[in-house]
Amino acid sequence: MSGDDPFGLLQPSPSEPEPERDPRPEREPRSRVPLVLGIIAAVLFVAVVVTLAIALTRSPAATPTPTTPPATSAPTTAAPSPTPTDDPATEPVALQLTGTGFALVDEAGEEVFTYTWAGDAAAAVTALTDAFGAAPTTRVEPGDGSHYPDYTVYQWDGFMLFDMVETPGGTPRAEYAQPSYVLFSRNEIGDISLVAEHGLKIGMTVDAVRALSPDQEIPRGTVGAIRFVFDQARSNAEGPLQYSVFADTDGTVVTAVLYFRYSDL
Repeated sequence: MSGDDPFGLLQPSPSEPEPERDPRPEREPRSRVPLVLGIIAAVLFVAVVVTLAIALTRSPAATPTPTTPPATSAPTTAAPSPTPTDDPATEPVALQLTGTGFALVDEAGEEVFTYTWAGDAAAAVTALTDAFGAAPTTRVEPGDGSHYPDYTVYQWDGFMLFDMVETPGGTPRAEYAQPSYVLFSRNEIGDISLVAEHGLKIGMTVDAVRALSPDQEIPRGTVGAIRFVFDQARSNAEGPLQYSVFADTDGTVVTAVLYFRYSDL
């Protein structure tokens, strides 16, 4: 014993042994299936919430607006425009000249276009251009400054139309003695035959012209050249404006046929 504790009072008394504990029972392993399902459900829930939040917070401008196709009306059928006819019966085949003017005629002899000497020259130029298949050249033939005015000359190959140029203070066209006249030097232009009165033709001999009993023979400037005059009286006859017919020759054959007022020569 120790001197400080002679009686052994300070020594710990021997402790009783603790009772032996029962071992803890082992936990049964827990299934993870509910946990996984729960996680998936939570993720889906969050995704739905986020999607709804985005949809509700987007501006109207960002939301695509379904487009509606424009209403279509039933197709309209345009009325067919008139087309020029190609009926041969209406196509001119000849240009017939008379004392009062000229006319384009078809195969049946029906007039397709008619022109009088005081008529609209522009309309005549259009009709002749269509018939001859070509546009004319144009020039001005000066007059003499008094009774013979300037003339605009519309010239095709073998045919010339002379149309007076009105001047301020001068005689109006409607009152003028010779507002227009023509001269031709071919028997055909394209598909159009040129037909004068009395059967006059380019190339006809002088003797053949004499056989037609002209009113007068006038020597021309060229040696041997002769101008034959037919229907001399009608240039000054009362009534509708009429011209005489002239057949110019080179002394051998006809080179040109002219419709002109006899008194103006």
